Amino acid sequence: MTRQGLYLGVLLSVIVVSLTIIPAYAEVTSLKTNTSFYKGGSKIYFSGTVLDTDPPNVTLLLFDPTDKFISLASGMADSNHTFQIIVDTSTSDNQQKFALKGTYNATAFIATKENGKTVAFTFSPDGSPVIPSPPTSLTLYVASSSQINLSWSASSDNGGSTITGYMIERSQNNGNTWSTIIQNTGSTSTTYSDTGLAASTAYSYRVSAVNSAGPGSPSNVVTTITSSPPAQTTPNSGSTTDQSQTSVDDLIKKRIEDAKRLQDLLNSKNSGSPSTVNSKVIQLSEKMAVDDVASNPRVQKSNTLGNNLMPGLGGFNANTVIYPIISLVGAGIVVSILYLRKKRGQSDNSTDMTQETHVLEVIPEQKDDGDNAMTILKNRLAKGEITVDEFKELKEELSEP
Repeated sequence: MTRQGLYLGVLLSVIVVSLTIIPAYAEVTSLKTNTSFYKGGSKIYFSGTVLDTDPPNVTLLLFDPTDKFISLASGMADSNHTFQIIVDTSTSDNQQKFALKGTYNATAFIATKENGKTVAFTFSPDGSPVIPSPPTSLTLYVASSSQINLSWSASSDNGGSTITGYMIERSQNNGNTWSTIIQNTGSTSTTYSDTGLAASTAYSYRVSAVNSAGPGSPSNVVTTITSSPPAQTTPNSGSTTDQSQTSVDDLIKKRIEDAKRLQDLLNSKNSGSPSTVNSKVIQLSEKMAVDDVASNPRVQKSNTLGNNLMPGLGGFNANTVIYPIISLVGAGIVVSILYLRKKRGQSDNSTDMTQETHVLEVIPEQKDDGDNAMTILKNRLAKGEITVDEFKELKEELSEP
């Protein structure tokens, strides 16, 4: 073996031995203080744990609010793998080191600081409170096109004074400028609903805790966009349904006026002597064809028609007239058809006709210039309630202006 090969073998042996002797540290597994706020002259207790495979030596580095290193302390873990390190701020040396008011940091480690654990605490030399730590985990929820709901976690350090509320800030330009929504809610609630917002607009928020020293540092910034406004529908004020509904009562009103006109003629004619008419007062139970209603676009609805009848009808009640007029329309038409069919059969000696053809020939659309009284009069004649002579006489009287 050459000398060069010998040197190489020795070097490899040293490396192997070194790896088996030097442990791989897992560092400190936990670190905490006994409180989050300290006054000048108090003792700060740092405690933590290490793994049972690690050495017991623990190093503690302390940094002031400007992140400047101010002190080094050390301690030993016991058989339970826990340690405690005490820093007394009342000593003359530490009074100079702990001269600033604010948040301090301490890091404990075994081998390297980067792999250690860090804890923050607040220190006040004169004992006055400092601003609280920032809230955490701010989240947003879009409730509608004009509302965003906020929620967050409370500050872990109140700065030595009770937190009286939270300051909520909003931005519409990605955090370049902020406007305060709530300076101090007066409540420790960790939720808030921001209303009256514009639809489809981006908003950013941040939250700060407030105590007697004032608002602390803000939380994380979160941005969201409000939803679009709901679609609006315009009602169709000119619908054909409304027009057809408003057309019924005007036709009924016209029919009642014509019926009253015929009633007055019959009453005046029969006032002195008996007549062949079945009754002196002919009940207004005439029939209205459905086609008359459907084909008259000028007719309009009125719910108060039946109560506005003219006083000349005496005991005439609209509720007992309007609905019979509508409901008995079919019977009047059938009577007219049978009468005309019988008359046509006697004059023409024609053969049987189908019902459909007969109806088409017998029931043409009435064209009496809107004179429904004449239609009613013809129905009376068809049903045999008046004679032909009476029909002619009444027809002449109705024709008079």
